Amino acid sequence: VSAQPRCLGEGAGRMAPWAMTRRMPCLNLALALLALAAAQERPMCQLGDTFTASVDMHLGDWDKQIAFGLNESLNCSEFLEYVYLSRDRIRAQLDYVRGNFTAEDDAFRAQGGSGGSTSWAMTHMSGAASLLSAHIHIHGVLSAARSECLNEHLQLLFLMSLKRLKTLMHTQMRHLWLVFQGTAELVRQGAGRWLSEVVDLFEADLRTFESIMVNWRSAEELIALANGSAVPARPGPPLPPFSPRESDGVSMSTIEVLRRDTFEEWNLPKPLLRALLRYVFPRDSHVADFCAGGGAAASFLNETGLVQVYAFDASTNIKLLSKNVVDFLRVHVEPVNLWMTFDISMCISSGADFGSDAEAWAQAWKNIGPHTKRAAILSCGSGEVRRQALSAAATYAPELQLDEQLSAQLDEGQELGLCIFWRRQTT
Repeated sequence: VSAQPRCLGEGAGRMAPWAMTRRMPCLNLALALLALAAAQERPMCQLGDTFTASVDMHLGDWDKQIAFGLNESLNCSEFLEYVYLSRDRIRAQLDYVRGNFTAEDDAFRAQGGSGGSTSWAMTHMSGAASLLSAHIHIHGVLSAARSECLNEHLQLLFLMSLKRLKTLMHTQMRHLWLVFQGTAELVRQGAGRWLSEVVDLFEADLRTFESIMVNWRSAEELIALANGSAVPARPGPPLPPFSPRESDGVSMSTIEVLRRDTFEEWNLPKPLLRALLRYVFPRDSHVADFCAGGGAAASFLNETGLVQVYAFDASTNIKLLSKNVVDFLRVHVEPVNLWMTFDISMCISSGADFGSDAEAWAQAWKNIGPHTKRAAILSCGSGEVRRQALSAAATYAPELQLDEQLSAQLDEGQELGLCIFWRRQTT
């Protein structure tokens, strides 16, 4: 037997039946050696077994809650009540963790100390993080399995909650980083604030949950209220089918805006924006971004201090989702009359947004032309999309002239089909 016995099962391989019959005389010896190895198993191996067993135990408890929620005897009203009570229970446990942390921290300071130890602070944070993991595991499965009970308002609530949870879990990773970089004292300072943010999130979620459920109706109730007429598709239940675009095929849906914002998937073309600052935008100019999305490009340009950018987008809830960074404006749908004209107008996503929709291009140029004093920058795409874009520009914004050379130069590596138009000089 080795002086440092390995964990049971390490290096063990399967034996072919014919090989086993040849080695039967050695079987008793092998069993004896295994028994001896078990007796001499290192404490580290025992610790590993305990750790994995504890994880399995928690998963088993969580799965029991899931099994109850998936009970087909529960109608949608009872199911959503269970979801609410489950979230409320997690909130209560998080509040206990925060309360214990605050009370113990105050006791440490009353004794003349600077607070609890780093391991003490991390214990409270880890306990709260485990509850967050349980919440994500349980409610993720339940929401997927009983989507017929959700309406659009509940879906948005859960998605917004996940967005904030992502930020909180990221903050917990930052605290772990502080430990490993050798500044553990900062963990104690931030743990209480992090716990308060977690509790506040769940309390806000529950208040919103209650307000939504006041007007929630089951699918059966909606059919009965319709009294034979067509049942409205939104907000449900059931959930309307997901689409990255609204019904007009141009505006991004609220869910798509949330997804891109949460996971930072706006694909900001920073090299192009830097080139525009150098070759197109005059210093201190006023710029209108008519296809701003979540406002990432506008924020990037405003942070340079070289220009002032005003952000607009056609997504229905964009003002709320962007926290007032972007204003709602449908430049491709209806006539627009803003409070001022701009030195530069831009819509870098227009090729993908408008596609070959001739009406969208026509209305967009009708609005962009009168609001542009110096230059307009759009993506015109390629093929039929580009033909539609240039034809509409020539018809509805003849005062703007395409600069093909500069457009090709700045579009190199971008593949947007960039079009830069300058306002014609009048004599």
